[in-house]
Order: sequence, then C-alpha cells, then structure tokens
Amino acid sequence: MDSRRRNLLIGGTILGALAIGGLLPRACATRRNTTEPTKPMSNVPKRPKGEAKPALDEDITPILARLDAWYAAHLAADKYRFNPPATDQQIDAFERLVGLEMPRSYRQLYRWHDGENNDRWGHIYGLPLLPLERAAADWTAWTRISADFDGDRYAIPGGAWPEGAVDPAYTNRSWIPLTNDGSGGHIGLDFDPWPGGRIGQVILFGRDEDVKIVLAESLGEFLEWIAGLLESGNFRLTAATGENVLRQFRLKEPPTDDFHTGARILRGAPDQFL
Repeated sequence: MDSRRRNLLIGGTILGALAIGGLLPRACATRRNTTEPTKPMSNVPKRPKGEAKPALDEDITPILARLDAWYAAHLAADKYRFNPPATDQQIDAFERLVGLEMPRSYRQLYRWHDGENNDRWGHIYGLPLLPLERAAADWTAWTRISADFDGDRYAIPGGAWPEGAVDPAYTNRSWIPLTNDGSGGHIGLDFDPWPGGRIGQVILFGRDEDVKIVLAESLGEFLEWIAGLLESGNFRLTAATGENVLRQFRLKEPPTDDFHTGARILRGAPDQFL
C-alpha cells in the first residue's frame, strides 16, 4: 500500500470525521491477497465500457414476513428490538439528502421497521439494520471523507470482486449504508456499479474493506439469502462457556464471529485486504 496516501488519513479535518463515524482505518499491517483479480491501484482505474444492468423492481413483503416469523421464533424480544416503521416523509427526506431515488424494496424495508439502535443485538447476524437517521449520518461522514480527499475516490487503493462489477474505490457517495459493524464497515446498496454489476446491488464496503465485493444483485436477493441461511439452521445464538465474543448471534458455518468475513467465504469472494 502507498504509505503516503494512507497517511492522508491522519491529518487535517478528516481525523475528526473518521473518528466520529468510526471510520478511521487501522494502521497498515501485513495484508493478504488471495486472488488474482484484486490488485493495488496506483492510478485511477479505468472503468470498463458499457452500462450496468438496471435496478430490479421487487416486492419484498413475502421475505419480510419470513424474517418476522424466524425472528419471533428464535430471538429474545427483550434484546432484539426493531424500531417502529419509518414514515414516507422520513424516507423522502433521506432521498433528498443522498440525491437518489430509493427502490420500492428499500421503502418496504423501512416501512417495515426504521432499523434498530443496538449495535450488539442486530438482526443481520448481530449487525443492526441502521435507522434512517444513522444511515444518513454514516453517509454524510463518508461524503466528508471524500471531500477531504478532494473528491479522489481512489486516494487509498482498492480492489473489487467480481472484477468489473463494483467500483474499486475507497468511498463512493452512491453507496448507501444498510448496516454498520461498529468499526466503519458496511453492508450497503450500490447505485453506481460498474458495467458488470447491477444498479442497487448489495455490497461490502468500508474502513477496512479494501476489496469491495458484491453480496447480492438486489436488496430482495440479499434478504432472501439471509432468510435462507437462518431457515436452514446456519446460526448460533449462544457462546460457549468461557468464549469471549462481541456478538452472540453468529454464523454456524463458517465458524466466524464476523459476518463480513463469513459472507465473503460463503460467496466465494476474496479476503478484505489487498
């Protein structure tokens, strides 16, 4: 990694924005590169020719009903608490802030619940679905970071998987956070995919997610994947005696405490670091 570029993160106003948002990168350590397609980039990468596939128009009501049923049957109601639904006015205000029209599925998700507030008892394998207010704050923090880099999305080198499907940038104002792992890592919606991807695809991005990956082609496909994992029994809800874990709600296979890591393995994607 280019140490000069990484050191940009420790000076000026960016330090405050990163610290507030929980986005400050870890100091560079020995990093692994597990696949050929993800290589460090010293210059702005060349975007492939062509257009991304259009966003899907989805009705995710049946998927939300499946999740409701599973959560009610398995999660302790005193710990796993969703917020009440968001209003159309709140969703409209969020759209105005980010300058994007959210797909029908996004409105359905937030009219179901306006996320949740506890970052240790989240419904996505321990990760909380962000309330709109927090999603807006995280998005704003990332746009400030981009501004401090003079708009250079590639000031810190990155990779992408599948190659040509997602922008290998450090940050992109068209990435909308859905979750936050507490360390500036997100599952989110991508409204600026590269031609091999789809508008509205679900990706992993964030502070230490050097290699951005596509988890699903759409919000509906992502939530259906999560519902399928849960219904198949791929979960743990308790910690073994003496086991020190941050979140008790975890994947069973692969046996990892970090859902981002587990998701990469399940999808056959490369490691997060270059």
